[in-house]
Amino acid sequence: MERRDWDKVSGEGVLLLDHYDEMAGMLADSFWRAGFSGPVIVLSEDACLPEGVHSLYRLAAGDSVASTFPGAVREAGERDAAQVRDYRLAHAGWTPGTGRHFNQIELPDYWEITADGTSGKVFDRNHLRGRIFYARTEASRIVSDVDWLDEAGTVRFTDHYDLQGQLYARTTFNERGERFCCSWFDDRDCERIVENYVTGDLIVSRNGVTRRYRNRTELAVATLRGLGLEGQRIFYNSLSYPLFVSERLAMHPAGNVLFWQEGPRNDIPGNMQMILRGGSHTRQVLVQNAQSCQMLLSLGASGDYVRPFGFAYGFERDNAAGDDVLVCTNSDQIEALGQIVGALPNMRFHIAAVTEMSGKLMAFGSQPNVRLYPVASKATFARLFQDCDWYLDINRGSEIVSSVKRAFLNNQLILGFSNTLHRPRYVSPEHVFDDADGMVALLRGLHSSQDELRKHLGLQRAAAMTESPEAYRRLLGGR
Repeated sequence: MERRDWDKVSGEGVLLLDHYDEMAGMLADSFWRAGFSGPVIVLSEDACLPEGVHSLYRLAAGDSVASTFPGAVREAGERDAAQVRDYRLAHAGWTPGTGRHFNQIELPDYWEITADGTSGKVFDRNHLRGRIFYARTEASRIVSDVDWLDEAGTVRFTDHYDLQGQLYARTTFNERGERFCCSWFDDRDCERIVENYVTGDLIVSRNGVTRRYRNRTELAVATLRGLGLEGQRIFYNSLSYPLFVSERLAMHPAGNVLFWQEGPRNDIPGNMQMILRGGSHTRQVLVQNAQSCQMLLSLGASGDYVRPFGFAYGFERDNAAGDDVLVCTNSDQIEALGQIVGALPNMRFHIAAVTEMSGKLMAFGSQPNVRLYPVASKATFARLFQDCDWYLDINRGSEIVSSVKRAFLNNQLILGFSNTLHRPRYVSPEHVFDDADGMVALLRGLHSSQDELRKHLGLQRAAAMTESPEAYRRLLGGR
């Protein structure tokens, strides 16, 4: 949606996110599945965001009309330098509008980059000059940030890139390696915002006018008002900046809604107490963690305000009640694998890794009901998640390829041990075991009864707080 169209959205509201992590993304996806077409705005400094999610800073850095801002027109020397830079980047294979790979960052002559699947480094001969960090995206080795180091190895500034490959901001550090300020650029590389981390204020040059804002809240309020969003209903996920902004804007008659996404704690936060006393524009607190909701209610939070409310997940397929079981791992430390495989000869076990497999794990390939996939490709993982109907979260190492969540979205029944669970959110308590005997017994029983399998899939969806898109539509409609 173009910024100029936002004031035409009637009754949709605004989804205001403190920062964009997995939970925030799940909330945005739930809104979109319900047909929400209002703006989704992130108030943190992160602007490396997916399509449809907008950064406050990027919004504030752009002109609403053609600008006479004095820095908008490049001098001849600046144009020449930009042309040279653009030529070098094109020669490196970068196309504007696409994410930059690690080898598409501008470097001085004779500097070089080394990289692996997790990060990269910049060297001047054998002297470390920079560190490259990748974006949280399925595309591999797309750059989000580059730290540039001085002679002593201290970070002096960090370049920030978006998923379209644009350098959108630069953070400057002092001699002690502490953040001092950050400059934000428009799509013509002109500096538009300078945020001072010492004083907290921001200087914004926009539409030919330079203004000072005392803090991020002031900037957000001014930006939303400038976009015609005053008086819209605010849906938000944090008691920090999103709450502060929602209180400064005119209140919608239906009241605002807080989606509380934090884990359980032993007290009710002070800002939430204000909401519960009725001294806020917020009229509902929807808690997206079951344990957190139970704790808040046990601490005296009113059920008139607080209730559990989960996510509208995008399930990709139904469970076919087949024979195929999936395990994803990058280590050979798989709890009770031999016992489980031996006890269930009528089920096929598929074990996949993105790395090579050790001899210990490769030895399982001799079992007639085991298939091994070392150095599995993305296409192989995608096929396995489609073909398998059971997922065992039993590897002791770290989770790979977001396997538990992908298993959940493919309606695989997930079982695990209490000491191996990677994402308990997606696993029903009835499917967590202390030993292999209980797991084998349940697998054997559910494998022979589709009705029981459907019942347990329902338990799994309930544990993950699954909501329907219709529930979100009712919420968006003020009910």
